[in-house]
Amino acid sequence: MKTNSAAPNAPTVGATLIALAVFAACPCSQAAPLNAGGLNFLSGATLAANPQFAQLNVDDSVRPFEILGNFGEVLLSGNLQDRVGRSNDTGTLIFGPRLKDLQGAPFAPDVEIRALFLSGYGDTFTDVEYRTDGLGDAGPVAALRSFDADSLQFAYSSGSLSPPDESYFMSVFTDATEFAPVGTARIVVQNTVSGEFFETTLTGINVPVPEPAAATLLAVIGVVAGLRSSRS
Repeated sequence: MKTNSAAPNAPTVGATLIALAVFAACPCSQAAPLNAGGLNFLSGATLAANPQFAQLNVDDSVRPFEILGNFGEVLLSGNLQDRVGRSNDTGTLIFGPRLKDLQGAPFAPDVEIRALFLSGYGDTFTDVEYRTDGLGDAGPVAALRSFDADSLQFAYSSGSLSPPDESYFMSVFTDATEFAPVGTARIVVQNTVSGEFFETTLTGINVPVPEPAAATLLAVIGVVAGLRSSRS
């Protein structure tokens, strides 16, 4: 499912951009756990340099989206690749979102991706980096975590990610062993001329959940899916 807003929460993104400018001059974390309220600058890495990337994919869903402008026109369309892998080393889950198939609409103003928010992580341990030896063209400059720890934000610098570019796979390392499609994703773009922000929100995104909760959630999802099938 998805919702769209042509009047997005621009102050949130604007505050992030200001924070990045301020933190760029300080010795913030480069490769450390991303705790509540934390900010890590990212530079990307390869599997050869970081064997922690090695995983067995257990889910690789694709979530289509559109971002609309002030008059309901399509500014950008694409897919969120919602990958989940299990670490070859620890057996815990690695979440690997990626923005791909990005297309601007004919005659629409040029836009660029500025942020991807993922919500539903709760108090799960996370460490974040992106892979430069896989698919994609650009990675975020930083990852931020909300003060309640539930939301992760990946911030992209101006000019780094616009159609037809695609993002690298993120690797959100966790201590979780179970997941369920109960999170949300916000994709925020900026008009390169006017500076306006626009966004869309996707639901049903894979996020880590405690084992008992995972079993219950998946059972409920299965029941709902069965009811929808029987009615169709």
